[in-house]
Amino acid sequence: MRSGTVVAGRYRLEQHIGAGGMGTVWRAIDEHHGREVALKQATGDDRSRDLLRREATIVARLDHPNIVSFLGEVHDGDEWWLVMEHMPSGNLSTLIHIEGAMPYERVARLGAQLADALAVVHANDVLHRDIKPSNVLIDSDGTVKLSDFGISRVLGTEATRTQSGLVGGTPAFLAPEIANGEEPTAASDVFSLGATLFTAVEGKPPYGDAENPLALLRRVATAPVPVAANAGPLAPVLAELMRRDPAARPDADRARRLLRLIADGEPAVPKKRHRSLFAGLAVVVAAAVPFLFPDTPLPLGVGDPRTADPCGLVDARVLARFGAATVDPESSGFARCDAFVRGSGNVTVVVQLELSSPLEGTIDEVGSISVARRPVEDGKCSRNVVLPDEHQVYVEARHNGGAMPDLCSIADTAADHAATVAASAQIRRRRTPFAAASLAWVDACELTPADALARVPGVDPAKREVKFGSWWCRWRSTANRMYVDVLFGQSDGPFTEEKDGRHRRTASGHDVYLKAVGDGDDAGCEAKLVHGKTEVVLLSVTGQDEPFERKCAMATALAEAAAPRLPK
Repeated sequence: MRSGTVVAGRYRLEQHIGAGGMGTVWRAIDEHHGREVALKQATGDDRSRDLLRREATIVARLDHPNIVSFLGEVHDGDEWWLVMEHMPSGNLSTLIHIEGAMPYERVARLGAQLADALAVVHANDVLHRDIKPSNVLIDSDGTVKLSDFGISRVLGTEATRTQSGLVGGTPAFLAPEIANGEEPTAASDVFSLGATLFTAVEGKPPYGDAENPLALLRRVATAPVPVAANAGPLAPVLAELMRRDPAARPDADRARRLLRLIADGEPAVPKKRHRSLFAGLAVVVAAAVPFLFPDTPLPLGVGDPRTADPCGLVDARVLARFGAATVDPESSGFARCDAFVRGSGNVTVVVQLELSSPLEGTIDEVGSISVARRPVEDGKCSRNVVLPDEHQVYVEARHNGGAMPDLCSIADTAADHAATVAASAQIRRRRTPFAAASLAWVDACELTPADALARVPGVDPAKREVKFGSWWCRWRSTANRMYVDVLFGQSDGPFTEEKDGRHRRTASGHDVYLKAVGDGDDAGCEAKLVHGKTEVVLLSVTGQDEPFERKCAMATALAEAAAPRLPK
């Protein structure tokens, strides 16, 4: 086929503009209407023709200004062609190649259009399955069109796979669950949308490029999702779209709303009413609901773990009847808030957000909230507050010296206050959002490579216990009575050997401190891997059947494997 050829007596081929495994694409002139169109021809084999026919069936049912329009199909002898709308200005991949990384506001505008198109695709029970920059067409006025539904799938029909037997799609933009061999879902498309926008704002795909597609596929399947360093307030939205857990990603319609907020800047709402929610645009993910639906109350419970503020459940004034009380967010953790009560006896009150778990002790109700109460044990009294969204708040009053106070009265007061707050409103959002390079955006289960974990006797990297926010992950050894834990935390610094343990430095330049932790059957060694000025990764190997130095060697090896994967 060459330029000047007339197809079906009507379409004059002008320029070859694309090719792939499913067909070749030409810019052509429709001589009946005097307009440019795009003609897509099957490559010749039966499989390609079947895929092209199915693409015609799928695209014909989609009508949206941000989806390339289907104009018809024509036959010319044994050849079969799709007639599509032609976009003269090129695709996003070419634009990134020419211009490099794009400003986040522009990417948000493009992304809002794409998400709007994707919402319509999903509303029609269709999965695109190959969202990537080369399938995003851009007109000179900034209008975006989603194209190439060649490997799309209508839900309820048979799965579609490539000729090689691998799942369809492009490795650099696949969702982790697809790289792991799971079936595609609408959430998989949302991840690919996030990866596409990440590429636009960073100038490179999330997992980089690799000449070996299988190596890239493995990276997508196992490596932590990177943080967009140049995305500014768009970074939290991209992190939402690319959550490793498909169930935690927003749907396409919510993605459109979030991207629209970034594209438009701060929404036009009275600042006085929403001041605490917009301390900075980086909290846009947490604040999106009240801006989009100002008359709709936030659902009760935790909401987004990365924006929920556990200190919103603690009030020093409530604890003041037991002594001088202070709340110290700086020395607290990602999911916890510490308060201190100093009287004749000193007490630390810990309030920590957790995933739901079986309750122990006496259970009663505070309004609509269940509270489980346990007796004093080992100098501490604990309570569990069950939230409406089935998360829990763990409350502990711990004796730290001086006269022994009534720990359970302090724990009850703190737990009842947390229950009262949780029963009336969603937990307060953090006033200062996590930085783009914070560990808060990282999955603790994915930080340490699987091959490093597998070196611990009896540990299967795939069998793990995930805790709140994916900030704590645990593996149990089947060979002996040992545990491996990876936990994110914060430190009030500076780091010293006296406070943090024996010091050493990893090859990646991050400080590591080693110290003994636990006692009895839970004794072990912890490697504290320093990230930035205040954040730490605590990697511990605890339990029986291994000497202390051996546990420290394993903890050190895990820290050294995790260090190069920390956010930059």
